[in-house]
Amino acid sequence: MEEDVNTSYLYSSTQEYLGRPEKHRVQPRLFVCFEHEVMEFPLAGHQTMGRPVDDHIPDIPVTNKYVSRNHGYFDTTDDKVTYTAEDALNGTIFRRKMLTPGETVELWDGDELIIPVADKGDGADVMLVCAIIENRINIWRDLELAARDALTGLSGRNTFRTWYLRNHSFRKDEKLSLFILDIDNFKRINDVYGHSAGDSALKLLAEELRLAVGTGGFVCRWGGDEFVGLMEREDSEAKEALEDLGRRINSVKIDDVFRITVSAGVAGIRSKEEAPDIDGLVILADQALYRAKEYGKNRICVYGKYESK
Repeated sequence: MEEDVNTSYLYSSTQEYLGRPEKHRVQPRLFVCFEHEVMEFPLAGHQTMGRPVDDHIPDIPVTNKYVSRNHGYFDTTDDKVTYTAEDALNGTIFRRKMLTPGETVELWDGDELIIPVADKGDGADVMLVCAIIENRINIWRDLELAARDALTGLSGRNTFRTWYLRNHSFRKDEKLSLFILDIDNFKRINDVYGHSAGDSALKLLAEELRLAVGTGGFVCRWGGDEFVGLMEREDSEAKEALEDLGRRINSVKIDDVFRITVSAGVAGIRSKEEAPDIDGLVILADQALYRAKEYGKNRICVYGKYESK
């Protein structure tokens, strides 16, 4: 009975959308949820969905290892949204039923597609929610905001990966640099001044990083006191920008008590061969960060361009 009531609601809300004049309709959205993050994609026309691999970047990329390269695709017209399952390893569940390869279903407002991964013992299922009416879109946008890091307001690493895939595909003559940055001696700050002081330092740093990456860049909280970001600059220019950030940060007394320094590693992106994926880039930048720590902290190192101690 409960399922019938829910289906009735979905039907009525979708009919409400279809009954509106075209100029008052909103573009359908797909919200992809996994590992406590929520990402939004507009639905329009024919769009592939799957895991990015090498040169293959789907229209809706889901960077989860249990999502297949070609997992399924969406077709959106003025009057309906459909999903067609492909021959994927984990498959797609729709209304408690595993879809067969080639099977097409119509999605109404609030319908969910589940890619099961929990039984693999690594993370939670991937959930894709179709939102057609404005109220539901706004609810999921609120959830998207709530899913961000509560302290800094920044997105997490999965959102960063997806943003990178959607916005940068190693176009010729594109200047890009990825960095990983953290606070020097952060554990000591928490031990000596308390965790609230450490939180104040993280919030200040997050705000400065937002300004440093600019409108064409992106920064996320990677974990703990580590931040990863992308700048539309060559590695030498990114190094200078992060050095400026370090000086600004160090000029401020946190809670009027202490100052902090930061260290960072930068990896320039010049070709796909040099950086096959976002995690590979992070590894290169992390090696440069390690060198910055080895050299005495409070400095920025560029991968492959290390200076003497």
